[in-house]
Amino acid sequence: MSALHPPGRAALLGMALMAVVPAFAAGKAEAPFPIAPASLPAAPHPAVSLGPGSYLIDFENLAEGATVNDQYAAWGVSFIANAYATAGSPNDGWADNTDMTVVSSTGGNVANLGGPSLVSGNILRAYYTGWVFENGDPSFAMVFDKPISAISIDFASIGPSAGITGIDIYRPDGTYVTTVLAAGAGQQTVSYTGTDIGYVGVRPGDYDDWVAVDNISFTVAAAVPEPETYGLLALGLGVLSIAARRRRR
Repeated sequence: MSALHPPGRAALLGMALMAVVPAFAAGKAEAPFPIAPASLPAAPHPAVSLGPGSYLIDFENLAEGATVNDQYAAWGVSFIANAYATAGSPNDGWADNTDMTVVSSTGGNVANLGGPSLVSGNILRAYYTGWVFENGDPSFAMVFDKPISAISIDFASIGPSAGITGIDIYRPDGTYVTTVLAAGAGQQTVSYTGTDIGYVGVRPGDYDDWVAVDNISFTVAAAVPEPETYGLLALGLGVLSIAARRRRR
């Protein structure tokens, strides 16, 4: 299933966009490329460090109509809107009005979410009203207090322009790692597993859809012991071994 505007209105909108703002349309249709590390937004580190484990942000703890920003700082992650609202970003600055509003997936003002059914309850951004001037598809970054080792996001209402919606992975120092894009239209899960992930950039959708986000899950890996720790462990085991031998004697 796709998430297009109603056929007649979508066609008129498409022609109007191509006629009035061809640069915007062209920018959205270009092959995606990673945002420059220098363009990553600055953000204060979350105040609370999370322990190893898996965490899920599904927005169910927020009221409908809330604006997502720092509500999950205690979880070790901050949200920053408009991460791709500059020239040279994957959409060349087209979506510069990121809507970080929480809405109900079953509300009357939600676009066609497509399928299969991956999202439910509260979701981030899928407004139908104002589609003529729509330029607020997801374009945000998540900054993690501790490096994570896995990230997974459910996207809904993806239009037919595959190869646009997805995530960019960065190291804590802003070094670009890779991009993972949604495989098709409708609802898709986009995931990445690696090491030392500090930033995740969420790429916006196209001008003929209303991309929604839900079920952001991430994993904080257990800390890897320093070499000195291994040395102390070996020394301690050696002492215990000597003590055991003496007791047997």
